Amino acid sequence: MTEDDVEVIDGLRATTLERTVYDVIRTTSLETAVVCFDAALRRIAWDDDSHEYDHAAASVLREAIIRRISRGTGARGIRQARFVASFADGRAQLPGESVSRLWMWQLGVADPELQYRVELGGGKFALLDFAWPELGRWAEFDGEAKYHDPEMLGGRTSDEVMADQGQREQAVRRATGWSVDRWGFVRMPSLDAFATYLRDIGLSSR
Repeated sequence: MTEDDVEVIDGLRATTLERTVYDVIRTTSLETAVVCFDAALRRIAWDDDSHEYDHAAASVLREAIIRRISRGTGARGIRQARFVASFADGRAQLPGESVSRLWMWQLGVADPELQYRVELGGGKFALLDFAWPELGRWAEFDGEAKYHDPEMLGGRTSDEVMADQGQREQAVRRATGWSVDRWGFVRMPSLDAFATYLRDIGLSSR
């Protein structure tokens, strides 16, 4: 590691985003690696105001990581790092979305479209975590934080959040006619358990 890999944050020395991602995707579990790279891409490429993803900005970080990987041939975890560098996608909002996408890919589920935009009328729209337009269905990962984290609640109660979620779901159904499935980590204690759940809801494999 060189001084170029170090930056000062709030008076503390830390590795840069690029170096941190490179180290994490080589030395941790595959799930952690994908979550990390997804989050890094989202940090630099997702605009919360416009709800748009800057693919060009994401490519800058991805290519920088790929260059590091190419220089690290033979180093620990390089094979995993290569896969993660190609698979990562900053449109994932939550770790559960990242792991869901990875496990669906491993289980042969058709690739979903991420943050699929559905126009609801009156200038309103919804962004769907996972969408399969050709199958007429979509899915959402429901993290527990949205029902309990004060920051995510935004002054609302858990019941109000659930009511809003129900109204949003109905609006998307009216706009698309698609069916929806929801899951959280309770459905994902293991890859095998998630595979059983996906079979039960009829998400076909490739």
